[in-house]
Amino acid sequence: MTRILAFILLTTAPVAGQNVGDAALGKTIFLRDNCYTCHGTSGGGGGALGGPRLSHRELTPTAILKELRHPRAAMPAYSDKVLSDAEAADIAAYLQSLSRVPDKDAKDIPLLNQ
Repeated sequence: MTRILAFILLTTAPVAGQNVGDAALGKTIFLRDNCYTCHGTSGGGGGALGGPRLSHRELTPTAILKELRHPRAAMPAYSDKVLSDAEAADIAAYLQSLSRVPDKDAKDIPLLNQ
């Protein structure tokens, strides 16, 4: 059932006008723009400046864009002149990729097969 749902989500066309980001580019932007300083290199939070965890939070691209444009805390605002909507979508794709748990069988986990 999980694999069927994943297949549907991965093959469903995006909503018209919605940017679909590139996770690899998002990682580059996340590191380039020093997001990791507060949120850690893998979005786990507690970076040097103690920012909140972003991975495994099921944040939507809309919620991420809203927070980038109008942050609720000490984070600087990223206007569309500083960070395009496409770049924001890339960051959202990266953060969402960190939140996915890969399907693995016990035989594929070395620690469980010792």
